[in-house]
Amino acid sequence: GFKIAMSGLDGGRINMGSCSLGGAAKAYNLAAEYMSNRVQFGKKISDFQYSQFKLAEMASKVTYTRLLLRNA
Repeated sequence: GFKIAMSGLDGGRINMGSCSLGGAAKAYNLAAEYMSNRVQFGKKISDFQYSQFKLAEMASKVTYTRLLLRNA
């Protein structure tokens, strides 16, 4: 019984990870779109180095999670 219950949880964990990945990917896309449209101090905020680094960090985390789930 315990092994069957644990195997059911394994599939559920992958499902929850996939749902979370979808939300993270959508948040990344919205952030990238917002950064390309928002203007601050006369420049798009996508032109600021800090914003570029934060967006790159988001992209790497989404990619890392996608690869992790694919290999699970």
